This record gives sequence, structure tokens and C-alpha cells, in this order.
Amino acid sequence: MKRGFEPRLLFELGALIVIALLAWILGGAATTAWLARVARLEGLQAPSPAAVRDLARSAELQFTIGIGVLAIARFIGHRRARDPIDVPWLLPCALGACLLGLVIHHATVEVSGGAVLVPSAASFAQGVLIGCVLAAVVLVVPVDLAELAARARVPIALSIGAIFAALAVVGSGPAGSGTRINLGPIQPIELVKPLAILFLAAFLGARAAKLRWQRQKFLGLRWPRLDLLVPAVLVLVLIIAGLYVIGDLGPVLLLAFLFLGMFYLVSRATGWAVLALVIVGVLLAILGRWPELAGGGTVRTRLVMWQDPWSNGLTFGSQLGEGLWAIAAGGWTGQGLADAAIPILPAGKTDLMLATMTEQIGALGLLAYQLLLAAVVFASLRVAAQARTTERSLIAGGVAILVLVQWIVIQAGTLGQLPLTGIVVPFLSAGRSSMAMFLVVVALVARMAADGRPREPSVELAELHAGVRGMAVFAAVAVALAILAGVSAAAWNRHDTSARGIVTRLGDGRLVQRQNPRLLALTSKIRRGTIADRTGAPLASSASATRRTYPLGAGLGTLLGVHPTRVLLPPWSLERLFDHRLRGFAERDDAPRSPDGLLASPDLRPFAALLDLDRGARDRAIAAIDADVGARSVRMTIDAALQAKVAKLLADGRGKHLAAAAVVLDVDTGQVLARAQVPDYDPNAPAWQSRVLANDTAYLARFRGTYGEWPDKTGVHGMFQAGSVAKLFTALTAVRTGTANASFACTERDEQGPYFTRRGWPKPIHDHSGDRNHGSIGVIDAIAVSCNVYFGQLGLALGPDPFLALRAAGVDIGYSGALDPGGVESRQLASTAFGQGVMVMSPMQAARMVVAIASGGRYRRCPPTMELDAPCTETAIVDDPRSVGPIIAGMRQVMTAGTGARLREPAGLRVYGKTGTADVRGFRGEEPFGIRPKQVASPHSWFVAFAEPASAIENAVDTPGRLAVVVVVPRGGTGASAAGPIVMQIFAAAREAGYLTSTP
Repeated sequence: MKRGFEPRLLFELGALIVIALLAWILGGAATTAWLARVARLEGLQAPSPAAVRDLARSAELQFTIGIGVLAIARFIGHRRARDPIDVPWLLPCALGACLLGLVIHHATVEVSGGAVLVPSAASFAQGVLIGCVLAAVVLVVPVDLAELAARARVPIALSIGAIFAALAVVGSGPAGSGTRINLGPIQPIELVKPLAILFLAAFLGARAAKLRWQRQKFLGLRWPRLDLLVPAVLVLVLIIAGLYVIGDLGPVLLLAFLFLGMFYLVSRATGWAVLALVIVGVLLAILGRWPELAGGGTVRTRLVMWQDPWSNGLTFGSQLGEGLWAIAAGGWTGQGLADAAIPILPAGKTDLMLATMTEQIGALGLLAYQLLLAAVVFASLRVAAQARTTERSLIAGGVAILVLVQWIVIQAGTLGQLPLTGIVVPFLSAGRSSMAMFLVVVALVARMAADGRPREPSVELAELHAGVRGMAVFAAVAVALAILAGVSAAAWNRHDTSARGIVTRLGDGRLVQRQNPRLLALTSKIRRGTIADRTGAPLASSASATRRTYPLGAGLGTLLGVHPTRVLLPPWSLERLFDHRLRGFAERDDAPRSPDGLLASPDLRPFAALLDLDRGARDRAIAAIDADVGARSVRMTIDAALQAKVAKLLADGRGKHLAAAAVVLDVDTGQVLARAQVPDYDPNAPAWQSRVLANDTAYLARFRGTYGEWPDKTGVHGMFQAGSVAKLFTALTAVRTGTANASFACTERDEQGPYFTRRGWPKPIHDHSGDRNHGSIGVIDAIAVSCNVYFGQLGLALGPDPFLALRAAGVDIGYSGALDPGGVESRQLASTAFGQGVMVMSPMQAARMVVAIASGGRYRRCPPTMELDAPCTETAIVDDPRSVGPIIAGMRQVMTAGTGARLREPAGLRVYGKTGTADVRGFRGEEPFGIRPKQVASPHSWFVAFAEPASAIENAVDTPGRLAVVVVVPRGGTGASAAGPIVMQIFAAAREAGYLTSTP
């Protein structure tokens, strides 16, 4: 009997028309939002608005045509139906879910290779069109599909086997994933799903009576007989083993649950259901505990992510955490169409499409989608509970199970409750194969509903329908839990999720912690605080959030660093040291740890709540934070004007030598006034970062080598053989032991000059070959003429322990490890005493030592941050300040009658100095600069000094207002020839800058 327009059909067709109209309205709004978002992006190529709108109209047209074809087929099918089962919401709800997918595909902005890609809505709509056409065929084809499936179950089974065999042999997947889910451009596993439903419906339907009545009770549950249970368990295990055939867990779980559910429907064996769930649960637990059992590639990565989405440390282990960030960003109402974070989530249009959607339309949008799916599931169960044959009931029930399980599995994977799988989000994800499959199976249910009611009641169908009702109860619980889990992830505790970091591994093996790009996008709008000198002049400042300038250029490069940076800055970089202060937020106290120490973990929790605001309110909140740039600024002890002058003097004074470094300290405070090196890089021109990232081996060897721009040559990477400047350390040791007044003979001489030796030594110690014998001299004259013979004998008289005691008292010298000055009466001890052997220093260490002498034995040490207000430590290394008088006198005599006498003191200043000429053979770090290991090369040129106004009392132990200066010119020759003149020029520049002008 032909049927006309009934209210139920009118409702169904009217709903489809409304969905088609909404596609044009919402699609247009989403396209407008997409264009507005792209217009706000800078520096990216984008398609023209006209081209985007043309594609949008094409998408809407395809979507509308698909709905039209389906509506016509539905009308034709309805006219032929006899006693249909009423589910008028089934097709509209499925197409409503597709509408949500269309809108999100319109609105999602995707960037690749510096260009904005066109929206994927047209491709998505094409999948809907194809699916609707196939669904229409299912609705109108003039055969009983359930009977056809029953007759064709053997070819169906063979087709399923052939698909798995083809995938095992020639299947492919994304590069490096280890999966075999594609045959060329299609995913035949999508075809397996409806085929599996049809086969199981036919196979189990033919055996329904046997399975239903041959049951027994055990532990209060209904169980199939053992001869039926064992084959069912084996089938389940074989399905699970499919993991090793296609290398993907998602399809395996789907087919396993599909078999589990359909076997329960036909048998009502609750014991089977419990056992099968336990088997699947144990499998997941085993794979979760030992993910390597799943093989390599994507499946193993996803299992590890499941166990720990935040700190798994995998190279591609951030996907789950990024999905949780997106869902948390959605809140109740979402960020708005097109306002998802850029770049798009990994697999953000397939596996994580649920997260992409939730970020834009929020928990309420997610809830709407979940309710649409639930309506499809319960419509299918309604048909299954009233269908007139076992096969029809099983087909409809199988579709309900498929949609429910795919929804639950992908949502649970997205939320981290199950391993993330490669299956798509029903009706949302990109992929024409999956879209066509879902629309076809929904149409299959609609076809089962037509002419669906039984002609007369039967016990057989009553049993099966009872099983469906039991499944409906389970489905209701599962749907409620899924809705609760999804909404709670998007709407509750989302701020903590948003502010968490993800530990991941870079391509070079380093562990880093990635932060939520949504929060970083907010903080990127906040100007970085100023790094200012002691007078408030900027050393690094930001006129805007995207532009940072460094006024001193290469005059203060590696010590400052650069921001933003693509290269991990060294630990001495001020931009790194003060990063949390300059950006305005601290590090988290629960930062994860790597083998190299704590990972950078900015505390972004204060910004998470801003994601709840609309764009205008959010921008105003960020602008208020940005305006208070002073709260994020730091002031250094450095004097910018003096720093610039020192850097220029170094650059001019080093001549053809490889490098030079200088430190200027305020003697009264120990604070750094200038700290410069050449070569150094210019933070304003960070082109070097590209060469570093390109792993340019030859460039890196020099750039990061001993004399390159990268190392801090004033600090720990500027350790050089100290030579004669270390005699000041020995003199301090003598002062502390009361032996500074000792005299020693310098009377022996050979062809190499004055010497001293002891029985058993391999060779003597010598003074410079041009030196005369100094006779019997004391410490003042020995410092002035830099007599190795004197200091060698003084070291032997002191013994090793006083050297170690002075270092233990706080005087920093050499590397951080143990210092071995040499044994009693050893030549090593004598060498240590006049500056060879273990006596290595950095310019900063030498400068602090000079400050201690110039201040009457008070060793002052300020933090390496050089922050102006940071407290410095002061240690009295001698009991009586007057005891350092002989050292001061000796340094003054250096300038008047000693090794520095040829240097011209700046007008109005009195200088106390010490030359250093450090002989050392070539070492490995010098190879990129043309000096081979153990090669005889020029000595390092040192000059250390302090100065005071000429009006001050000469040789006073503690005159206020003094400055200490240290310069080293590696391979520069004698101390007075290269380093000495630069020191004099620095003192002159300091006087011009307002220092050393008068005695306070």
C-alpha cells in the first residue's frame, strides 16, 4: 500500500530542509569568521576572500544536493513501506551531526609552509554528498537487504578476509606510523564495518535459536554452553590479533566490541558480555603496561601517551595533551568559530576533530553533538527492538553498537581515558570513506525501519527484543557517562589543564616542555621588561611585544643573549637568567626534571582564566598587564656608556689577535661596571641562529669555539693560564701565613736566564731569558720584576696547604673541581706559585682577586646576574688589612720601575698593576683558529690593575673610589705589550665617564 505525506514524514522532511537552510546560514557565518581570523594573521600568504567564498558556496551546494537526494529517496521509500517503525529523527540527527562538521570545517584555520590553506569544507561536503547518494540507494533499492545479506554471507566473509589480506600485504599508512590502513587513496577498513554488521547479522541470526536456548547459569549470569563459548572467545581473540595485521588499535577495538555486542544481542548471555569485556580490558592493561608488545610506530606512541599524556618525553608524544588543551580552552561556549589555536592540532580534522570542535563551540556545542549521536543510537535500538526478523534486528542493533562504540572509543581516546586510536569522529572528521560509511549504515537502519514491524508476535523475536532492551540500558549508562566526561573536560578544572606543559623530545634528543600555544599567544602580546644599566639606560628594551632592541649591539652580546630565540641560550645569558622576571610570570615549583636538570616551566596559570573572556575583554586585560612594563624590568650594575667604550677599546686594541676580554669592577662594592669581549655577536642581527640550527659544522666550530662569539670569555669559558698574575694569589697566601716579608736569592743563571732548582727535579724554573739576576729580593721587588725564581721558592716555603686554605676561604680560582698545587718540595708546587700548572683563571676571577688586594683583604663577590640590588658577599681573607700593604706597594712598583713601567698612566690617575705572560702550548679548543694541540704558540697576555685618583695617598691600604680592571688577550704576547695598553685606555675612559675623579 502506497503512503502519502504523514505527519511523521513531514517532520522528517521538514527537519532535513531546515538543516539544508542552516548549512547556508551557518556556513556563511563560519566563512566570515574564517576570513576575519585570517585577516588578523600577519606574514602569511592567504587565499583571496572571493576564492574562499566560492569554495564555501560549492560546499553548501554539495551539502544541499546530498540532503535533497536523501529526502527524495526517503519519500520514495516511505511510500512503499508497510507498517514502519517510527524513528523520524534518525536521518535528521545524522545530518545534523554532519552540519556541525561542515561548520567546523568551514571555520578551522589551517596553516602550512607559511601559507593559510583553504578551508576543507568543500571536501567534507563532497563526502556528505557521496554518502547521501549511497544512502539513497540503500533506501530505494527494491530488494530485502536483510535477506540478501543472509544469502550472501559467504561472499561477505570472503570480502572481509580479502580486505585484511590486502592491507597486510600492500597496506600503507602515514610515514613512520607503522599502520596499514590505506589501499591507495581509500581506507577499505571503513567498508569492513558495514560488511561486518551484515555478516554477523546473517551468521548469528541463522543460529539465534541455538545460541539463545543452549545457555546455563553460573555465578548468577547466563552463559553459552562451553562448546559455544570457546569458539566465541577464539573469534574475539582473532579479531584482537588483527592489531598485528593492520598495525592500528582503533579498528580492532571497534570490531571486537561489535562482535561482543551482537553476540550478546542474539544470546542474551550476560556471562559472555562480562568475560569479553574482561578480555578486552586485560588486553588494554597489558598493552598499557608493556606498550612495546604492540610493536613500534604510532600504536606504541599512543599507548605511552595514554599512560602519561604530559611527561612521556616522546618525540611525537604531545598529541593527547594538545587535544586536552583544546577541549579545556572551549569552556561552556567555546572560543568562537575560527578562533581555535594556530597551528591546528595534530590530526585536528581527523582523530582529534572532537577537540577542534569543542575549542570553537564549547561544552554546549559538544553536548549538542553528543545528543545527536545518542538520538541516532537510540533510534537504531528502537528499530532493533521492534524489527520483524532476527537479521533485521541484528543489523539495526549492530549499527547502534558501531556508532556508540566509535563515539565512546574516540571520545575516551581524546580525553585520555582510553588509548588514542586512528578511528574518525562519526559525522565530523575529514575523510570521504568514513562519511559515506556512516551515512550508509544509518540509511540501513532507516531501511530496516520501513516495513519493519513483525506480522505476528513470536517467542524467538521476544527474546531477541529483550536482548536489545538490555543493550539499551547499557547504552543509556554509556551515553550518560560519555556526556558527563566530555562536558566536565570542557567546563570543569579546565584552567589547570590549560596551564600544564607537555614534556616532549626534540629531533636532537633534548627534552623540552611545550606550553599551551593559546596561553603563549596571550603572553606574546605583553612587552618584555627592560634590562637597564645602573643609571636606567636600556641595555635591552621592547618598544612593542614583537620588537626588542639592544642599543650596545655587539658591545654586549653573549652576556645579554637575544629574545625571542630559536636556540637555547647559554646559562650566563641575562635574557635567560631573568626570563621569568622580564616576561612577568615565574617558573612553576613542580617543573619536570630531565637528565640535565629542571626543564623550563613557566607558570601560565594566571593567564588560563583569560581564555574565558571574549576577545575584547581579553585584549583589555592583556593591555593592562602590558602597560606595567616597569614591574617586569631589571637594573644591572653595568654602566652602559662605560661598557660601550670598553668594548670598542677591546675591538681596537686586540689588533690581529684572536680575541680579548675585559672586566671592570667597583672596588668598594665588587659590582661589575663593564664586562666585554671580542669577538661578540650583535643581538640585533641574530642571523647566526639560522646557521646554528642548520648545523653548519665549520661555522659552529669557530662560533662556539674557545675564541668564538658564543662563549663568555670573561667567565667560566674564559679560563686561561694565569701566568704571572697568579703571583698575586701566592702573595696573598704568604700574607695570610705571615711569610710575606721573606727574602729569597735570585743569583743562579744559565743560558736560559736566572733559574732555581732542587735535587730530583727534571728541570729548573727560569725567569725570562732577558732578565738579570735579581739578587736577594723580597715580595715587593719580586712582584715588580715578576721574578719566577722568588715565587717558586716562596711556594716551596709555604707548602701546598696554604694555597688550598685561601681557596677554601672563598677566593675563586680555576675550575670548580679540586685544586692540586703539588706536593711538598715538588717542582709542580713551585710552578703553581709563579702561575703555571694548575693556575688558570678567568678575567672575572682575576678581577675579584685584585679587588681583594685593593680593599685591604676584603674579598667581594656579587651574583653572576649582576643585578644592581642583589646583595654581594664580603669575606675578610686577612686578619689585618695593613698586611696587604707589601702587595699594593709591589703593584705600584710594577708601574714605576717594573714590568709595566713603559705603560703610560692616564692623566690624573695612579695605577697599581701586574703583568702576566702565560706560556702554554696549543690545546684542542684552539684548533678551529689555526693552533694545533701541543703546538708552541705565543703566550697569553694579561694585565690586572686597580687605579685611584692621583690626589689619593700613594700605597694606602684601603682608598675608597678605586676601580679594578683586568684584560686578557689570548696569544697576545707579553702582558705589557697587548693587554697593558688596553687597561690604561679603559682607566682613562672610566675617568671620562665620571669615575676616579676624586677621592671620596
